[in-house]
Amino acid sequence: MKEKCALYEIESDLRHSHIIPKFAFDYLKKTGGKFLRTYENPNQRVQDGPKSFLLSEKAEQEFSKRERWFANNVFYPYLADNKQSFEYDENMAYFMISTLWRVLIDQLKYPDISNNEDLKFLNDVELEWKLFLKDYTFPIKYNDLNIFLTDRISNHNTDGIGVDLYFTRVINATIVANEKKTKVAVYVKFLRFIIWAVVKGDPNDCSDLKIRFNKGMLNLPQNITDEFMGGFFQNRIKQIDNRPMPTKEQQEVIFQELKKNENSFWLSDVGLPIKNDFELKHK
Repeated sequence: MKEKCALYEIESDLRHSHIIPKFAFDYLKKTGGKFLRTYENPNQRVQDGPKSFLLSEKAEQEFSKRERWFANNVFYPYLADNKQSFEYDENMAYFMISTLWRVLIDQLKYPDISNNEDLKFLNDVELEWKLFLKDYTFPIKYNDLNIFLTDRISNHNTDGIGVDLYFTRVINATIVANEKKTKVAVYVKFLRFIIWAVVKGDPNDCSDLKIRFNKGMLNLPQNITDEFMGGFFQNRIKQIDNRPMPTKEQQEVIFQELKKNENSFWLSDVGLPIKNDFELKHK
C-alpha cells in the first residue's frame, strides 16, 4: 500500500503497523488469551491488536528499536522476574511518545474527537510529538510523560467488579478528558503498564510516575494520588463491567474451551485475576 508515511511524510509502501506494541498482544495470548475478544464486540474473535497502514519501513524500524528496548529492559523483567527498579535512558521517552502518538493519530479519526472544538488542539500535540520522533526536537509544550506499573489487587474501595482483571490484563487506549475539557490526557494501557501524557491542564505531581527525556530511574512501588486519573480508572472499570456479554452460543464456546484444561486456566495470568475479583467482591 503506497501512501505518505505519517512520520516522515514520504511516499512509501506503508507497513501494517500496530497501534499498541505487538509484544503486549503476544504476551496476552501466550498467558491465557489465545483468541482475543474485543470489548465492543465480544462475539468476535481476533488474534492480534489493532493495526493501521501508517508507517514506512524506516519509521517502523525506528519504533521497533525502542519497542525491543522497552520489552527487554522493562516489560519482561517486570512480568517474568518481578524486577522493582529500572534504569532507563532516552529510549524510554521515545518509546512512550511513539506509542502515545500512534494512539493519538488513531483517536483523531473519530468524529467525536476530531470535530470537538475543545479538542482541536490535539492536532498541535500530534505535530509536536511527530517532530520529536522524526527530528528529536524536544517537545516544549507536551512533555508530561507518566508510567504506572500495576500489580495484583489486594483490596479496593470501589464498587467495580473486574478491578484486578482491568489493571493486570486489559489492553486499551483513549483520550481522557474531564467534562469541561479543561484537563485532557492521551492514555494507553497494556497489561500491567499504563502510560499517559497530560496535554491540557495541570499535570499530576506524583514524581515517581514521571519519566525524563534522558537518563533516570524508575522505582517501585509507585504512589498515584491523581484524582483525575483515579476517577478515569473507576469509570473505565465500570464501563467494562457493563460491556455487552457474548451470545449464549459464544458463551458455550468459551465454556467448552475452558473445560479442556480448567485447572491450568485458573492458575493462568487470566484466571488468577478473575478468581481474585470474585473473592474481593465476596469478602
